[in-house]
Amino acid sequence: MNLYAVILDSSAPYFMEKTGKYQCTMKLIDPSINSEKKGTPGFMSATIFAKTQDEIPKVSKVGSIIRFHRAQTKKYKDIIQINCDIIIKGAWVLFDPAEVATPIAESGKSSTFEPVDKTLLKDIRKFAKDFFAKQELPSMTLEEAAKKKPKDFDVIVLVVSVKKEKGGLDRVKLCDAGKVAKLTIPKGRGYTLTKGEVVRIRSANYKDKKETELELNEYSNVLRVPNEYKSAKKLLENVEGPKAHKDVKAKITLHTPHLNAPMAGSKITDTHKISKVSHLKDMFSGVGEKQKFFKVQVSVSEIGPKDPKEWICVVDKKTKKQYTLEEAFKGKKSGKLPAGMEYYYKMQLFVQDKSAKNDSSMYILFLCTHEGKCKEFIKMDLGRDYPSEKTVQELKRLYKTLTNPWVALDLMVEHVEVAKKQPVFFLVDTALTI
Repeated sequence: MNLYAVILDSSAPYFMEKTGKYQCTMKLIDPSINSEKKGTPGFMSATIFAKTQDEIPKVSKVGSIIRFHRAQTKKYKDIIQINCDIIIKGAWVLFDPAEVATPIAESGKSSTFEPVDKTLLKDIRKFAKDFFAKQELPSMTLEEAAKKKPKDFDVIVLVVSVKKEKGGLDRVKLCDAGKVAKLTIPKGRGYTLTKGEVVRIRSANYKDKKETELELNEYSNVLRVPNEYKSAKKLLENVEGPKAHKDVKAKITLHTPHLNAPMAGSKITDTHKISKVSHLKDMFSGVGEKQKFFKVQVSVSEIGPKDPKEWICVVDKKTKKQYTLEEAFKGKKSGKLPAGMEYYYKMQLFVQDKSAKNDSSMYILFLCTHEGKCKEFIKMDLGRDYPSEKTVQELKRLYKTLTNPWVALDLMVEHVEVAKKQPVFFLVDTALTI
């Protein structure tokens, strides 16, 4: 038989010792059989056989369209499935879900495309577009898979970052709303993942006992899920939603420049009854100079000092004299803070105005938590010990996060007049949310 069908799921090409052939397995749907149509199974299985791996379709996107030529129906364990054996007489042509008539791959050197094929392809694409806009793809969450420990599991995840490593390996960070995981893609798998896209991993496994790293089997596959599909929309809403795990939020903020708007990295804890957002240009030129507090929206281009460890300063509570870490601990990198002294944070934020589209100037805002001012900005209790490596790494994470161009900060600042009447603005009543 000859037919057009929508690919709901597909394995990667793999070799079967038992048959001596390469193959891949698929789940297919069309208007006559799908989870939306009552009284029918959710899909029909199909298997494609060939002598070489290159003759097997490498499906990279959910919703791709496949056209079979001279396929056969076979009964396997009392269930009818489709077999397409390239070695005997079968053939296939693969189309992208998008409105393009040119095949993206095919088993032969060429294929025919008659007027009737144009109509069939258009109709099956319309069905696929409507189906995936309303129906979610079957999958588990990363957390469910960690708890239930199935042999293989399918997950829908967001690609947070992709790093090329020596030997042709790709190291990928992935997440859903509840968990972050890593995946190493072996050389030769042919996946070109991009951060910010949604993918469905078919037949994944956890590699380690801590369930932090995934691995692929020979037949595992990674399929893109277009953003207009319901499953992709739901995942993106969840990872950016209030119920997303804090680790997920931290990774997305650090690595992913999307999704619908700049990510808010802070919140104002005391509005001072100010709702209007002020422009930095007006503030620094003295417009509204009688006003003491201002609400601003900024992006951070740089932070000084550039070494986050130098944000940590020490003050003598009695004399008010201020010290660096090296001065307070007399060059040592261990021990406890001397009696009568306490830590505080001090830094400069080099910012641009997010509320003024035509203003590309750079401005400086100050943070100094001495005497408790804006102590809620960085929620880290430094205690009395010399700052640990864990503390320093967290500050470095904040540095990278805050200086990402897709992170925006809502700040409350206080105007302080200094020598020669030059305005200086200090952060007050603001807490980071990242």
